[in-house]
Formats: sequence, structure tokens, C-alpha cells
Amino acid sequence: MPDVTFYVGAHTDDVLLFLGEALFTDLHSPDVRTVHIVVTADDAGRTDGWWEAHEAACIESMAGTLTPGEPTSDQVTVNGHPIQCYSGPTWAYYGLRLPDGNLTGDGFPSTGGDTLGKLKSGEISSLSAIDGSTTYDGWTDLVTTLRGIVASERGSTARPWLSTSDHDRALSPDDHPDHYAVADAVLEFAEADGLNRQWWVSYDVRDRPANLVGLALDSKCFLFRLYGWKTDELIGTPPNEEEWNWWGARSYSRTEEAG
Repeated sequence: MPDVTFYVGAHTDDVLLFLGEALFTDLHSPDVRTVHIVVTADDAGRTDGWWEAHEAACIESMAGTLTPGEPTSDQVTVNGHPIQCYSGPTWAYYGLRLPDGNLTGDGFPSTGGDTLGKLKSGEISSLSAIDGSTTYDGWTDLVTTLRGIVASERGSTARPWLSTSDHDRALSPDDHPDHYAVADAVLEFAEADGLNRQWWVSYDVRDRPANLVGLALDSKCFLFRLYGWKTDELIGTPPNEEEWNWWGARSYSRTEEAG
């Protein structure tokens, strides 16, 4: 069984923008299985094919030139919930397709204003995937499901690495509410389950010095371009140059080892 590494993002492009160089390295490392879990559908409140295109683009960024032919697609059941899973020879993508919380954390009218943050706070008692595939009955149900995906994929890897946005509001200030919610979910089980953690800084890196050059920058850019070329093909939305200029050449994170 190869070593396994996990990336858990709130949105389809989070890992690409904030830790894409690490994702590229793991995808191209022999004997490493790379598992990418995306919690929201990244729908932006739209119902015009936006989220479907962004999910397809994220899969394209993972498959790249590594996977000949189309990735396999299947619906797997974890903790009683059907979840869409795509996979190639050395990677897997799990899309929970929950509603995007918006920058304000108030959600969008198209999904009734339901968000991850509201589920965590108890403001809402359940949260449904936007494709109608399943409903999570409370925050604990969602956390248990994320924990179950990691448990099912880690195999015999003793202390796999899991990378996600930083839960510490002081170290990663003014972040997206969905980023914080996903980080809080991981925080609930990561240490107990013996996971090494890499917590990345998201929006705040815009105000920090650029620190990626050479291969690290090129590889991160390559995955981001694959993503943008696919959204351009599907819905006419090319790579977001503004976001790349904000975050592309910057990558800041901290690590905690289990135990």
C-alpha cells in the first residue's frame, strides 16, 4: 500500500491557489496516493453549470497528463452518505457538494442561505448537498463523514499528512468563512486519528512577500492553468488572473506532527 496524503479544501480551487506546488509534487511522487476532498460545490450561488464546470476543472488539474483516458467516476457511501468520487491510478477526488457560504458566511438565496458555518453554530440543524444527493443531520454528522473518508483511504499509512486551511484566526486572519469551517472540522479529529497536519494560510498571503520561484512556482501555475483552461472550455471562464496575482507566487503554511 503506498503512502497517502490528503488535501481538504472548502472550494475546488483552494488547494491550487494556496498549496498547489505541494499537490503537484505529491501527484508526481512514486508510491504516493493523493486524496483531495472538496467540501462545498463552489457554486457561488449559481445554477447555470458553474459548479459542475469547476468540479470538472479540479478533476482535470489532478488528472493532468498522469491519467490516460477518463478518470473513473463512482458514488461511494461513507457514514451513510452517498458521495461523488473520481479517481485515477494514484489519486482520488471526493466532492461533498455542499452549499458555498459566500464571503459573508450568509450563503446565497439559491440554497436558502444554508452554510457550513451555520451548521457548525447550530443556527441550522441540517445541510443538504446542492445536487440533492444527501443531507447531513448536524455538524457532528459532517465531521464524522470527513473522518470516515480519511479512514477509508489511509490504509496502513501510520501518520499520513493532511493539508487544509489554518483554523487559527490570528495566524490566518480575514479568511473565508467556509475555509474556517472546514479547518474546524479537521481539527476535531486530526490529532486523535494520528494525522500529521499542514495548515495553510489563505487570503492573508496576498499581503505577504512572494516566496515561490522556479519549479515550485511553475508547478503550481501549471495546475492552476489546467483548472482555468477547463472552466474556459466548459463555461467560457478563463484562468482568473487577478486571483493568481494575489496568491499564486505565495505559499505560507505551518506543520504539526501527530503526537
